[in-house]
Amino acid sequence: MKKVAIMTDTVSQMPQEIADRYDIKLMPLNVTIEGKTYLDTEVNLAWFYQQMPKWREAKKIPMTSSIPIGVFQETFRELSQKAEAILYISHSVKLGMSPDAAMQAKKITEDELPQTAIEVIDSGTACGAEMLVALGAARAAVAGRSLPEVVEAASDIVRRVNYILLSDDLYYLVKGGRIHKSRPWEGSKITSTALLELDASTSGEHIPLARCRTKGQTLEALFDVVKQRSGGKGLHVAINHADALAEAEELKQKTLSQFQCVELYISPILPVVSTNVMGGRTFSWWSED
Repeated sequence: MKKVAIMTDTVSQMPQEIADRYDIKLMPLNVTIEGKTYLDTEVNLAWFYQQMPKWREAKKIPMTSSIPIGVFQETFRELSQKAEAILYISHSVKLGMSPDAAMQAKKITEDELPQTAIEVIDSGTACGAEMLVALGAARAAVAGRSLPEVVEAASDIVRRVNYILLSDDLYYLVKGGRIHKSRPWEGSKITSTALLELDASTSGEHIPLARCRTKGQTLEALFDVVKQRSGGKGLHVAINHADALAEAEELKQKTLSQFQCVELYISPILPVVSTNVMGGRTFSWWSED
């Protein structure tokens, strides 16, 4: 039996093969499309991306929902058979109810599983940034660290990690209620191409970072921020995209040419988050000491 089992949710956009590699339990959220509810991982992404403009025009954007308390309870029971302790790395509590559901499930399950310590960490972020936190925790767990040590490893990355959304269309964020301070930009006649950040430094909510006239200027602004914050040190990077693979690949190549990357992942954004960032890219990183 291992010391600590790691869980995260699909808001992290962690590919299943990476989760399998580090023995991380992925918890899918739910998306309701035309009255039928699916797990985030069950929907064909190519089809979903294709349908989004039609749903937008019809004002029928799919609805999303968090992980139920009962699902967390079942997962805690399952993992308690394999590990002495469980750590769930969640998306920002400002983005949905899954972290609260996990906490409620923890309280309910503690009496049932008195020998299993359960902890929940709010990553304060989402997408690749959340994935990088979970990977840090998983590596500590694989190394045989105790629960307090694994929690500290994850918390250290929570403090370091950066998440920036490159958006060419703020409509979906505004529609989903995931943006407040940048709301006036959505109707701008100048441009809606923008950088927004979401991490511990923003208290777990999207806030405006920069507004640009062109996509090229957006990348320049992004890399200026990365250079300023990383100090030329080794970077752990995750890039995600919502039907913007070409732009994501360009971002990947430019990142590799300008920075020393310890690791770099690129993956598509699943339906639950795509309903808020369609057409966008997220760039997440933390830098080593």
